[in-house]
Amino acid sequence: MSAVIFSTLQYAKTLQAVGFTKEQSETLSEGIGYSLHTTQDLATKNELYEVRDQLNQKIDEKFHYLDEKFNHLNDKFNYLDNKVGHLEEKMDCMPDLLTSKLFNRLGGLIVACMSVGISALAYFTRAI
Repeated sequence: MSAVIFSTLQYAKTLQAVGFTKEQSETLSEGIGYSLHTTQDLATKNELYEVRDQLNQKIDEKFHYLDEKFNHLNDKFNYLDNKVGHLEEKMDCMPDLLTSKLFNRLGGLIVACMSVGISALAYFTRAI
């Protein structure tokens, strides 16, 4: 907004020249001077539009930044989901694997026990 130059002293003198008293002219000129001073701080529509556009641009930038962050988090969640799925598959195979290992070891133990038993039986029967 362009600045308005207003001389309260000159206005008071003008008012006195047309018949106002000194107190009346000073009071009127001070009131108008105060009024003009306060209206200089008001913004024009164009200034408000500029500020609105700047705020919209900043908001758009922040939303774009947040979208990137959420996409990054989504990628991490997908990675973790894949890892958990892989672990679940491994855990599903574990009972079968453990059963197989246990069967092999028990079978080996039974064979070893039978071999020892047969050997012991053969040894003792030969000695009699």
